[in-house]
Amino acid sequence: MKFNNYTTIHGRVVKAYELPLDEVDDINTLYEMEKNNLGSHAHSLAGRLNSELGFTEFLKKTKIYPSIVECMNDYMNNLVAFKLVDPNSSGELAISSCWINDMYENEYNPPHTHFNSIGYSTVLFLKIPELINDIEQSPHKFKDGKLAFTCIDGQGCQWVDPAVGNFFIFEAKHQHQVMPFKVKNKGDVRRSMSFNFHLKENKK
Repeated sequence: MKFNNYTTIHGRVVKAYELPLDEVDDINTLYEMEKNNLGSHAHSLAGRLNSELGFTEFLKKTKIYPSIVECMNDYMNNLVAFKLVDPNSSGELAISSCWINDMYENEYNPPHTHFNSIGYSTVLFLKIPELINDIEQSPHKFKDGKLAFTCIDGQGCQWVDPAVGNFFIFEAKHQHQVMPFKVKNKGDVRRSMSFNFHLKENKK
């Protein structure tokens, strides 16, 4: 696994990782096998898309899970280094919910936060379609399919052009969004997996 350097985006910490593609393939394979049996997670989500399926019970069964846990621990260590988390805090990191989004052409995720802004959130990109860029002038306007983190003062966004295997961890209260897009091959999907987690205090 490759750890990128930590990133601070306008006062909030976002970390980017590159996870092994064979582990990403393992999630895609398991998801394709089970998706007809998965329940909708749409009631808890903001996305304007049709396929948002719960994946919590399968996450620990995936090949990628140990890598994800390593990233979560690395993220928390960085928060301690930034003095954003008490280094004397004790407890385990508990995943509260996990889901997979299959986003198709013209679908999108409006600006939103996660899990009542408690704890931390993630997004892992599993499939990225080839997009149509029909902006002939002013290429800076092409934001289709990109992930955006809202600046802490609400003035503008930090845009991310994702690739398969990109894994981001950020605060659940950090507002973010995904823009709609058009694909070159009709029916191609932009697939991502997200989950929320928090520090579960140990009982004494």
